[in-house]
Parts: sequence; C-alpha cells; structure tokens
Amino acid sequence: MTLSELKTRINLLTPRPDPTLPRHAHAAAVLMPIVEGSCGLELILTRRSLELRHHPGQVSFPGGRFDSTDASLWHTALRESWEEIGLLPHLCQPLGQLEAQYTVSGFALTPFIGLVSGQPSFKLNPSEVAAVFQVPLDYLLDLRHHHIFRLNRQGQEHEVIFIRWQQVWIWGITARVIHNFSKQIAR
Repeated sequence: MTLSELKTRINLLTPRPDPTLPRHAHAAAVLMPIVEGSCGLELILTRRSLELRHHPGQVSFPGGRFDSTDASLWHTALRESWEEIGLLPHLCQPLGQLEAQYTVSGFALTPFIGLVSGQPSFKLNPSEVAAVFQVPLDYLLDLRHHHIFRLNRQGQEHEVIFIRWQQVWIWGITARVIHNFSKQIAR
C-alpha cells in the first residue's frame, strides 16, 4: 500500500464513540507510528520492559494514560511516545484516529495513526521499553496473518487475536487494534 492509498483510506474512517465503554474507564491513547522504511510503509512497535508490573515483555504501541496536563488524547499519544522511545513530537503528523476500545485492565484506549517523517533515531526508556522494531504495514494489514481464537472464561466468550511476525507474537489489545484497523481500511 502506498502512502497516498493509506491516506485516502484513513480519510474514509469516521470514528464514533463506543456507547458500551464503561464510564469508569480511564482515558488512554496510543500512537500507531508509521514510517517509510526499506519495505515500504512500516509500523513501529515496542516490546515492553520485563520490569513492568503489567504486561511485561508484550508487544505494544507507544502510549499510555491521559494526564491532566495533556491538551488532548493526541497529545497523550505524542507525550508517551516521547517518554517511551524518544520520538520527537514534531516529527509526527496525524493521519487519523480509530474508535476507542475498552481493555481488560480498565482503559478506554484511543489509537491514533501518525506518519513519522524521516528515519527517526530512538532513545528507549529502559524502565518501560526493552526494544523497538518495525513491521511492514502490508504484512500487518493482511488478515491472513491474523489468527483468531475464541475462549470461554467465566461463562463469557472472548476473542483473542494473534499476529506472528518472524519470531514475535503480537497479541492482546495491540493485535486487536491492528485487526480492527485492517478490517476498517480494507473496505
């Protein structure tokens, strides 16, 4: 997919608030940073530090909880990206926003798609991020790479999505965001 095609498809997205999100959910935002890499458009992902109490070692997007000093959720995504991987906010152009999704840990997570100019150098915060890597966007958007499992937990059916990239498994809310994004822009 070219950058022009991606922008056109993202422009067709119309995020709507999800009425099923619990009111007690904490607002949070993540950045889906896209860069023009050696394989075309690539999505930047992180591997969380093993020292973290929640979700250690999992693949994630840079992002986190909304802070009262943040002007908006977009600002939250940029601030967290700066704090976690040293991504300079002025290098990131907003392309779009996806609908908020509720996480099992009690967050209303809003994903923002951002185009990163140039080839940024990253400075990882080792207490939060163990590694940063890039995956071709075309690979991630191909639903044939998305493995969906349904499991029953405490009488409720849950859908868990896994995406394998080389020796890395992407799952949880990160895989769900990628999966939903893939379905929305494939239309």
